[in-house]
Amino acid sequence: MEDSRRVQILEFIKANPGSHLRGIKRELNLAMGVLQYHLRRLEKDQSIISRRRGLYKRFYKRLDFEVEEQEILGVLFQETERDLLLYLLKTPDATQKELSEFAHISASSTSWHMKRLVEAGLVKSRRQGSFVYYVAKGDPVKILTLLKSYHPRIWERWAERLADLLA
Repeated sequence: MEDSRRVQILEFIKANPGSHLRGIKRELNLAMGVLQYHLRRLEKDQSIISRRRGLYKRFYKRLDFEVEEQEILGVLFQETERDLLLYLLKTPDATQKELSEFAHISASSTSWHMKRLVEAGLVKSRRQGSFVYYVAKGDPVKILTLLKSYHPRIWERWAERLADLLA
């Protein structure tokens, strides 16, 4: 029984790289203590690795993803940051105001999310006068491939707007 749970958790992480503890708990309907025990065992056995990003510890199958891909997958699980990153792929050099209007969030919230994306190495910012401009730094094809592979519903929602980036 214990091994089958561990296999179930490992398969879920393989299919959903970048999932965090509560997301795995919710999807697999496991008790928190049971899940934490098995995640620790999987990490100890080096079947998975974890990476902390902000408040979340995210899990990945060991050796499947390089650090940059782990960062991208972590962002793709965060709705606002994901949408801001995808918007920047489509609209490079967007200002903080444009991003705030697009995401329907305050300027201070935009600033906070953009700071996290800059720290993750996925966005670059530059100040020109009183304006801050942002550009996506990551490889668009890699970002969109990960989106399409691991978040197909989100890909469908964005595909039309982003199709020309893959052409």
